[in-house]
Amino acid sequence: MKESINISVVIPLYNKEKAIARTVESVLKQTKPDFELIIVNDGSTDNSLAVAQQLTLQDSRLRIIDKPNCGVSSARNTGIKAASGEYIALLDGDDTWDPTFLEEQVRLIEDFPKAGLWGVNYAFVRSGIPYPCQQGMGAGFRGYVENYFGTKHNDLFCSSSVMIRKNVFEQVGYFDERIAASEDLDMWFRIILHFPIVYYDKVLVYYQQDAENRVAYDTGVRVPLTRDIRYYIDKFDADCDSDPTFSHYLHTYVAVHLLRKEYYFGTAKERKDSDVVVRKLRYEDIHPKYSWIFKTPRWFGRIVYKIVCMKKKVL
Repeated sequence: MKESINISVVIPLYNKEKAIARTVESVLKQTKPDFELIIVNDGSTDNSLAVAQQLTLQDSRLRIIDKPNCGVSSARNTGIKAASGEYIALLDGDDTWDPTFLEEQVRLIEDFPKAGLWGVNYAFVRSGIPYPCQQGMGAGFRGYVENYFGTKHNDLFCSSSVMIRKNVFEQVGYFDERIAASEDLDMWFRIILHFPIVYYDKVLVYYQQDAENRVAYDTGVRVPLTRDIRYYIDKFDADCDSDPTFSHYLHTYVAVHLLRKEYYFGTAKERKDSDVVVRKLRYEDIHPKYSWIFKTPRWFGRIVYKIVCMKKKVL
């Protein structure tokens, strides 16, 4: 007889009064009904808390933790620490799950028990139309992901598409509360560096890109670098020392972001913050073009950058 898998669903909530009922409904309609659902209200200033409180009257599996606003990472950490389940499923307050999401995740856990994280594919939803992600892992891929940082694929996971063993957080740490943009990537990197991971190429999550109060990063607005994962890449120095493939992946990822988001050629404050990050880059582990751009005067670096872009080379 298979061991029972205890799941806690954690939803961070901040000013999602129009979306939270739909999100919670997608959890309550799961074909696997045995779970606890924790909503962490992160100091919402709209009617979100009242809507969530009304939902608790309809189902005993749901409970609310109300706290001052400290950001999504803090809200997730609060929910994870309060969870009684052995496995944590994260869901943002405006995303939704297919009814079989938890059921399929349990099957993944049973079939691939050595993992620390299990994830499925997701679709971006814009104006009510889902656009499934083409992740590059092969149609229907289901299994352990080998050499994540050395394989050409898109970001396989979003914050609403994963299940994580709770004790994993005890080893890799909780969400970094300094980070407001790509805090999920920071977590995935830490987990992938220490545990096997599993991916299933089946769309079971719907990521609402045009939902209310979406993080500015999703809307194309530049989040301050000091609130971004890229500002803190030196936290991975020991991992980069021991894993050259990861170092190449991480530092290329950061260099690309500095240029594509134009932090390096942005406002005076953005340029100053970018210079902090530029000094942390490991140029020996990435393409020489980044050294040409970042180690020369900015006016010359901009010329090199434009030449590379005109040749349609991927930075």
